[in-house]
Amino acid sequence: MNYGFFSILPSLLAIVLALTTKNVFLALLIALLLGNFFLADLNLIGMLVGTKEMIVNVFSSASGTSIIIILTLLGGMFYMIEAAGGLKGFTALMIEKRSVIKSRVGAELFTWLVGILVFIDGTLSVMITGSISRPLTKAFHISPEKTAWIVHSTATPLSILIPIAAYGPYIAGFIEAQGIENPTQQMVRGIFFNYYCLFAVLGVAVFILARFDFGPMKRAEADYAAKNGSAITALEKEKAEEGVSGKARYLLIPLLLMIAVTIAYILYSGKGNMINGDAETGLIFGTAAGCFYLMVALAISKKTSVKESTDNLFTGCGNMFGIVVIMVMAYAFSNLLGELGTADYLSGVLIRLLNPTIFTPIAFLLTCLLSFSTGTSAGTIAIMMPIMLPMALSLDVPIPMIVGAVAGGAVFGDHTSPISDTTIMACSSTGCDVVSHVKTQLPYSLCFAVAACALYLVVGFIF
Repeated sequence: MNYGFFSILPSLLAIVLALTTKNVFLALLIALLLGNFFLADLNLIGMLVGTKEMIVNVFSSASGTSIIIILTLLGGMFYMIEAAGGLKGFTALMIEKRSVIKSRVGAELFTWLVGILVFIDGTLSVMITGSISRPLTKAFHISPEKTAWIVHSTATPLSILIPIAAYGPYIAGFIEAQGIENPTQQMVRGIFFNYYCLFAVLGVAVFILARFDFGPMKRAEADYAAKNGSAITALEKEKAEEGVSGKARYLLIPLLLMIAVTIAYILYSGKGNMINGDAETGLIFGTAAGCFYLMVALAISKKTSVKESTDNLFTGCGNMFGIVVIMVMAYAFSNLLGELGTADYLSGVLIRLLNPTIFTPIAFLLTCLLSFSTGTSAGTIAIMMPIMLPMALSLDVPIPMIVGAVAGGAVFGDHTSPISDTTIMACSSTGCDVVSHVKTQLPYSLCFAVAACALYLVVGFIF
């Protein structure tokens, strides 16, 4: 059945409610009910049953369930690390003992650099980058909103800009499906036309070095500083506090073990090829290995018994309940949009607006709109590539340029939509509220998007 205009109403409602009520769970729940009301032919009982089934069916997806397990385990591991004094120890090592990081700018640039280096997969990159940088940015009283922005606007674009990362073969596959020659070469050349992602990664560094915040981010930074005082005072207070002595190894070894086991399993499952490996299972094994190390190490040092470590693990897992519920609702909502045909309707209607002379900037804007509405970059690419590539061929528009525009537009939705999975994960790893993250990051993302669109317009006239 074709739901037409009604297919976009749940998506619009979810976004509006999330931004106005600041309650993502409530927004997704009401949007799910509305969507299932349409699917059930306006039957109230059918709406309730359909909503329940859609939520339960999330766990039938191996990938979705794996992400939920990963989030839960990460919560448990970091609670264990904090209880063992790992965060205090790492902060002391980087700031006081080694003087590696001496300022707020240094902590922000460190976060940016980690996001650059960890480019394997968007989901994996966001979680690892946020987890590593969180204790340092917290020590210098950098707000969770700014930390989440740096993590999200660096780690996610890099996963689509690096050709050997997960998105490279994914995009090349769509190019090959259209019968275009040299799909890998076209994909690599498209990286240089992915203006949004390039502007996002470089723009974060520029804003950090310029020490310039604006809009909601500036207010968030000021509010956080007012509530927590200066970074120097906080560090001196922490040093004077009695209690758990900090050891950096209780943070570094679990994280390094997690990364090593994850990469090893990805290589194993992909038979030596990281692109074909199972990242989700690898991260589950990696996080479990980190938790196991902490239990053993703390028991041997007689710092914490195995029972106490287990209790801390379960407490940390329980602390993730709220974010896990939102993730489940987001996955259910994504399935709802698929059944309603939201992406097909949007692309089918908006494609008629294309003009050959401004094809690329319009394609970029349409992709931004679609990814923002659906909250998925991979799904947006899957819809837009088969539509835009044949049109680019018929209009004689360079394939790499349209590939870059679609890829960049897809990432825009990942950055700006409150129902995006990487948005939720960025907030989970940095301790930021979802709605606050969206509000503070949106002005920066819009700046990068406007700059990218303007450049596409200029280049479009040249080509």
